[in-house]
Amino acid sequence: MLTAEQITNILESEYLLETEPSIDEKTEFTHISYNSNDVRPNTLLFIKGHFKPEYLDEAIAKGVTAIVALDSFVHATSLPTWSVNDNLAAMSVLSMAFYDYPQNKLALIGITGTKGKTSSAYMAYEILKVATGNKVALSSTLMSITGPKPENQRRAHLTTPESLDLFMWMREAVDNGMTHMVMEVSSQAFKMERVYGLRYNVGIFLNISPDHVGENEHPTFQDYIEHKMMLFDHSEQIVLNTDSQHFSELIEHAAAAVPRDGLWLYGQYDEEDNRADVSFETVAANLQGSKFMVREENQQAGRLRIGGQYTLDIPGDFNESNATAVAIATRLVGADTEAIKEGLAVVQIPGRMQMMTSKMHGTIYVDYAHNYASISALLQFVRKNETVDQLRIVVGAPGNKGVSRRPGIGQAINEGADVAYLTADDPQYEDPAAIADEIQAQITADTVVVKREMDRTKAIEQAIREAGPNDVVVLAAKGLDEYQKINGIDTPYENDWVVAQRVVAELEN
Repeated sequence: MLTAEQITNILESEYLLETEPSIDEKTEFTHISYNSNDVRPNTLLFIKGHFKPEYLDEAIAKGVTAIVALDSFVHATSLPTWSVNDNLAAMSVLSMAFYDYPQNKLALIGITGTKGKTSSAYMAYEILKVATGNKVALSSTLMSITGPKPENQRRAHLTTPESLDLFMWMREAVDNGMTHMVMEVSSQAFKMERVYGLRYNVGIFLNISPDHVGENEHPTFQDYIEHKMMLFDHSEQIVLNTDSQHFSELIEHAAAAVPRDGLWLYGQYDEEDNRADVSFETVAANLQGSKFMVREENQQAGRLRIGGQYTLDIPGDFNESNATAVAIATRLVGADTEAIKEGLAVVQIPGRMQMMTSKMHGTIYVDYAHNYASISALLQFVRKNETVDQLRIVVGAPGNKGVSRRPGIGQAINEGADVAYLTADDPQYEDPAAIADEIQAQITADTVVVKREMDRTKAIEQAIREAGPNDVVVLAAKGLDEYQKINGIDTPYENDWVVAQRVVAELEN
């Protein structure tokens, strides 16, 4: 619950308030929302996005009694209005107050990076499940989990949810007895004020590479990296990858944000040039996972006491890097070495590096890889660990977002694939064939055969049907998504894994 007086005081204290309404200070709001369809009596409604003023009449009829809106928002009603200079920041600070600051009762790990956020979040989640006796919540691209019961698990629609939803779920997690929470934190979360006012006990910065640059996201790469680095400014301790691109810029910002004993550097072991506090090195690896060694390289790292050998139930040296970051972060919020070892040994990420083997049509991988860095790493991994006659990839790119990814996807195909099946991803309001044109423009190698089929299900069927017993088929970017975004509608879709299973069964049974 919030009173009118509390709303005014909070907005004033954050320098967000422009004008306040003439309203009894004791007026109480027992519900808050940013969706005019989610309204009940005594609702405070946040006006955001492309909200049409005429929607207010309907919302008032349902029970909206006041609104918070930008001072530029004009409406013809007499509804009491708090006018603010930043409506998204206002929604965040008022939401955390409405739900009684649940973040203060959770040990928070925030994870950002161009690739690896979801895998790392699930690793941390599994470790902390062991360490806390299943008292850990999760906010990821795939799922939001606020407790141990099925009703506490929701499919995610954003990498980082809107602030109101985030604090509502945090409140639910606290009420369910959760003591820790692991969050993916996107650059858009900072740009769109979804985590405004939130601080993390530990912030993990995995890596950075060009992505999310476009008309509806970041105008430039510099804007992208600056919003990623905002995690540094909102974390008590920072875990940073020394192997990341732009490391000099990252370390400069991170060092200014926290003292040296709150900055934890990790990276792949390098005997000659080791900048890391904690390093990792592969001991053994196969298609099912790997064993790797973690080394504490200095006195600061020695305080962690996490040195030793670990087993990871996910393949790829890039996942060993993520696991090392997570080992540091979870240790900093109370996990012991045994919990770290147990969690990493059992972790599975839905839709990440899922593999099936067919009798006559080779090996099929399903993965969410969706940009140059992740697709390139995946194709290199397959080349390194499989005997491949033909490496085939089915991939597209989303519409109206991540436009800068498209050339990178083409470049990764150019460098690592033999046959590419260009298809639809989430085309939204764009023509998937035009998106495919942008990808194909970067596929210049004579050795790469390009095929086009904009029906994603048919493209997967074609790729598997044409694959031989020693081929590998990579289904990239959609993972276990059960819909495609087409013209603003979430259109039902089987998901890549289900399609692949069905096609293999039809061909071989």
